Amino acid sequence: MSKPTSIRTAPFAALRAFEAAARLGSFKLAAEELSVTPAAVSHQITALEEYLGVTLFIRSNRLVELSKTGQELAREVSSAFKRLQTALVKASGHQDDDKVLIVSAAPSIAAKWLVPRLNRFHALHPEIDLHLSSENQTHDLIKDHNIDVVIRYGQGGYDDDQLCVERLWDETYLFPVCSPQLVQKNKATKTQNFDALDILKQHSLLRLPLPPDRHTGHIGERWQAWLHAVAKAEDLTNKSLNTLLKHAEKGPFYSHEHLALEMAKSGHGIALALDVLVIEDLLAGSLIRPLPQRCRDPYAHYLIHRQSDSKKHKIRAFVQWIQKETAASKHTLAQCRIPSQVHGGHHHG
Repeated sequence: MSKPTSIRTAPFAALRAFEAAARLGSFKLAAEELSVTPAAVSHQITALEEYLGVTLFIRSNRLVELSKTGQELAREVSSAFKRLQTALVKASGHQDDDKVLIVSAAPSIAAKWLVPRLNRFHALHPEIDLHLSSENQTHDLIKDHNIDVVIRYGQGGYDDDQLCVERLWDETYLFPVCSPQLVQKNKATKTQNFDALDILKQHSLLRLPLPPDRHTGHIGERWQAWLHAVAKAEDLTNKSLNTLLKHAEKGPFYSHEHLALEMAKSGHGIALALDVLVIEDLLAGSLIRPLPQRCRDPYAHYLIHRQSDSKKHKIRAFVQWIQKETAASKHTLAQCRIPSQVHGGHHHG
């Protein structure tokens, strides 16, 4: 018989840990956001599972995946936390509006690029209380004043004159990455011609979605688009291309890039990475590029805020800081690059 549950006895610390882990797809990333250890997050979630008498996460290797019950609870808890945050901001924001900065960032750039750098923003601006929300949800900044700044990945097309929109990087590239151990098993990767792509057939290709098409809403897949673009540039035969495309369909699918990159680091396949999101991994050697081929990414990350907020100290401080960080990232990337065969962007899907 299941035990009764009540808001009066609900473990709120555990719910907070669960919400963060569900949203970020990682106990480690949840721990970083909450300033605790991954073990503490795991303990809190186990306590919540015991309290509810259900399994919320399916644990495997370095990743965690929500169970069906976990997915349903995550939607409700996330919605409740957003309403609570809105209430707290309304209650406190009128007193010192320029000291609380609410930033909503797409999950992968939040996990792989923004969070590792935020300590520098806090050091520069201790007077600003930055609240980061990691989500893909579309916000209408004109109507929703509970969010100050949004960072999104997609096709752009933000043409509202009430918004300030800035593309974070003029040019980014997509290329395969994997763990060094995976490459050591395959000496064929030393070649510099297109036959080197044979390595892709010998390992799982970790699949990722493309951003939804702005006009049709269709969601394609990153590997499929990348292979079409590279094959066209390299004059690959249709037979060879189709073999690679069919192989790409067999790989496991991940909703967010940072999850696929964690699997790649664990030696469980090859991910197609956006260069700016793997800077630290390439420098540390936890990920390497097994192939020289890369393609320009037709999508981009955009920083968006209200035109009417442009003169606010918290907005100016964050925008200036992120401009410096993106420039620094571009410079650092030069240290990570191997001689590459560069191909044009892809718009398949």
